Amino acid sequence: MTHRRERPHAGALALAVLAAASLTLGLTSATPPAPPSGVPDLLFVSRKPLARDPRAGIPGLGPLQRAAAPGGRLMVRRANGHVAPFLTGAHLFDVSDPAVSYDGRLVAFAAVTHRDSAWRIWVADVDGHDAHAITRTDRAIDLRALGLAAAALGRYDDLDPCWLPDGRICFASTRFPERSESGALATNLFVIDADGKRLARITSEHNGGEEPSVDPVTGRIVYARWWTSRFYASDSEAAGFTTELGRALPGERVSLWHAITVQPDGDGLRLAGGYPRVRASTMAYQPLRLEDGTLVGVTAETLSLVPLPGRVHLVVYPGGFAEPVAFPAAPAQMCAPAALPDGRLAVAYDASGRGDFGLAVVGTDGRGLQPLVDMKSTLELDPAVLAPRAPAPVLGEGLGGLHRELPPYASADVEQSGTTVRFDCLNVFANGPVDFPTPDAPPIARDVKIRFFAALARPGDAGGDTIVHVRDADVTRSGAVHEDAIPADVPMFEQLIDAHGHVLMSVGGPAHVPGFNAGRPGSGTKCVGCHTGHSAIAVAESYAQGKRFNAAPSATVTATSEADGAHARAVVDRRTLGRPSEVAWIARGQEGEAVTLTWPFPLALDSLVVYGIRPDGAAGTNLTVEACDVTLRLHGKAPARLRIAGGVWPTGAALACRGRLVDAVELRPSGSRGTVGGRARTGLAEVEARARIPEQ
Repeated sequence: MTHRRERPHAGALALAVLAAASLTLGLTSATPPAPPSGVPDLLFVSRKPLARDPRAGIPGLGPLQRAAAPGGRLMVRRANGHVAPFLTGAHLFDVSDPAVSYDGRLVAFAAVTHRDSAWRIWVADVDGHDAHAITRTDRAIDLRALGLAAAALGRYDDLDPCWLPDGRICFASTRFPERSESGALATNLFVIDADGKRLARITSEHNGGEEPSVDPVTGRIVYARWWTSRFYASDSEAAGFTTELGRALPGERVSLWHAITVQPDGDGLRLAGGYPRVRASTMAYQPLRLEDGTLVGVTAETLSLVPLPGRVHLVVYPGGFAEPVAFPAAPAQMCAPAALPDGRLAVAYDASGRGDFGLAVVGTDGRGLQPLVDMKSTLELDPAVLAPRAPAPVLGEGLGGLHRELPPYASADVEQSGTTVRFDCLNVFANGPVDFPTPDAPPIARDVKIRFFAALARPGDAGGDTIVHVRDADVTRSGAVHEDAIPADVPMFEQLIDAHGHVLMSVGGPAHVPGFNAGRPGSGTKCVGCHTGHSAIAVAESYAQGKRFNAAPSATVTATSEADGAHARAVVDRRTLGRPSEVAWIARGQEGEAVTLTWPFPLALDSLVVYGIRPDGAAGTNLTVEACDVTLRLHGKAPARLRIAGGVWPTGAALACRGRLVDAVELRPSGSRGTVGGRARTGLAEVEARARIPEQ
């Protein structure tokens, strides 16, 4: 398969990256002359480079480099700056990804005993003694009996261990025989006791799930999942999808690693963070959640990391879902973040951009960069604090491990008895809160259906899979989907179609999930909206509450006038933060102006929340709006005229509408004072229409 090199990161690289201190890690000794204070003992790996050419990639990072074994050692850097080998008596060829148990007594890591042997998970005590493997080559399935050549699937590797709060170890492995669409073996997450017993698979990723860590606040697992699919939405194909870009509907093409959070049994899959309004800005390989909810990860010039990542750097999403902060400035690189007790990060840092990584500490804002150690002719990677830490909540084993020994290879394998999940989407038209950075759901429509597709594993075929249509299901008039007996433990994607069989389109493209999800047998999938392929939005507690949603983005918007560059559509884009000309409707005048929202059929309107434009001194904006007259219309008639008095503020002014049936709302601001962009104008930042679609 020919790999297409992607353009540089459309989100993070386009941001104004922070200029970290121009500091070159030029140390040739293992011990820095003046160690930074406040840095505890750190484990790390010192590994040989993959090649002299820095474009060869970083060992351990990405689908084609994660199992590379150039040779290396597990090292410890003491708080006083002294560096020494960590293991005693273990003869290993290469090591990666050390992880320390919560009580600080045990260390897990991945290792190979010989250059050509498979990676396995090892455990040693805190002094580096008694190192022993807890996973082994023990696949019980005869792949040849299934008509699958073992060579087509290759060996399997166990990588990326992390400790769970209950004392088990979670790790990534290619031992579940699935091939990703890149041609590389796909990783999935497994859990195992620290003594090597009770091995269980907990994910069903089609293209890869790896680099697990634990959220210190919730106890949930956070991991990187390769979110991509070669199956694109199409109206020119009867099946509804195509693998040919020329026959696909226009829309964003997705191939990146984003951060997912799940319970320790793999249930309850959610997006862990990012900035989903810009799909590229959900990239977060080697993800790490901090105690304040901030998500830290690694992004790269090639978002899929295939065939090579290109330059890598850290990406930080403050509080979880926010616009990213990326650092360091080119040509420097960073990866492998680890949280320090004082809130800083220990990282692998390459100052020159030539691929020579050492260790450093840095703040989550990219400032305060200080070197720790840079050993000659090796790469220092994967730092981990060698000390006890406060335990995260213990969530228990939940539903336990997944039982399929093989991914589905035939249609009959998809819907096995006892391996189903209930699919509940309370409202496919639901949107996130104002200023929450998810894209909009598709606009409201009638007679909508949802198509379910599943992937069959085809390790010997180009792309590694084929797709089968599982079924179509009705979307209720109010936007809900309730389907029993959807196949579980199977990579699947969904697509919304209208009454004519055409794929629904939203502002961001077709309502077609551009990746694969899988449900846990015996559980349920409960979500709202059709946005990112998994729910990042809080789900209502009841079906009745789920019917109510912000219908404003589904409206057609017209206005009496628009200032240059300030379009009326901005009043329903769910944004109040940003430049006024980008997030608000701004009229040419200050009096007698109005904006109207119109829907294709009547809605039961519960309330309106109207947001004023935020002051912006740099843009010459200090507008205040004293009131707003609101006219509710149905079939061209005006059933009610209401008024928001007391000011329309940037924090929002609410107006109760008591479930009136409407198909249009006119808003006319009055008593406007001040300027927008230095001129006397009026306008509104946002209108939120809380409504439901009547069943009749």
